[in-house]
Amino acid sequence: MNKNILYSIAILLASLTLGACGSDDDDNNDGKGYSETTVAETPTWQVDYSGNDNRPDWQEPNPSAFENWTIMLVELEDELKPYTSNYDLLALFVGGELRGLTTPALSTDVNDKGTFVMKAYGNEVDQNMVNLTLKYYCNQLKQTFSRTVQMRYEMGKVYGLEENLVPPFTLGSAKYPVFMMLDVNTIIAKAAIQPALGDYFATFVGEECRGVSSAIDNLSLIVLGREEGEIITLKYYQAATGKIFTFSDVAKINQ
Repeated sequence: MNKNILYSIAILLASLTLGACGSDDDDNNDGKGYSETTVAETPTWQVDYSGNDNRPDWQEPNPSAFENWTIMLVELEDELKPYTSNYDLLALFVGGELRGLTTPALSTDVNDKGTFVMKAYGNEVDQNMVNLTLKYYCNQLKQTFSRTVQMRYEMGKVYGLEENLVPPFTLGSAKYPVFMMLDVNTIIAKAAIQPALGDYFATFVGEECRGVSSAIDNLSLIVLGREEGEIITLKYYQAATGKIFTFSDVAKINQ
């Protein structure tokens, strides 16, 4: 999804308490505030979004029960697109009532993977503000993602046509209900790292990856959390040298 939109959402909803939990004279890093290791292959860091949800028994709404409708073109975040399959479901709810249900649009273009076209029904007055809940079930991940937004209801309008409609499902999911923004630039400055093509970094809580980004794309990163107070470690991979710089205890997750 558009990273700038994603970062803006996170900044509005989350705050960061910086300040290393460890000290610069840690015995494991010779007082530098970080450690270095050299690897032969590029690390394959990724967030595990999998769960154990059963496929929901959502039923198509009855068109005769509604006075009007609109069309929604919904695109998944880039993080979820690799897991898309024809068994996925996208549903729209208003006040707990199911108003639309669809599966991914079929396409031979890999760039269109993770796109849904939904006819959403309503009895709302045209131009009124409505609280909508989108729920996405990913069959491969066995996870149901949910996002509630307030939108202006416009009869007959096609949402997502002029501006991509990309719900941030990965933010505040059932598995990772809290999240925050981490400024990576201030951390890697300790090692005088100059970001270059091929570099990327990831955050961890223990051994569990909680966020990944290319260093060229952005030097801020959304960190996913299971609960507030979790201690974050940052790992930076430098492609030119094959080194991984590890910065331990750089922050605590604080929604």
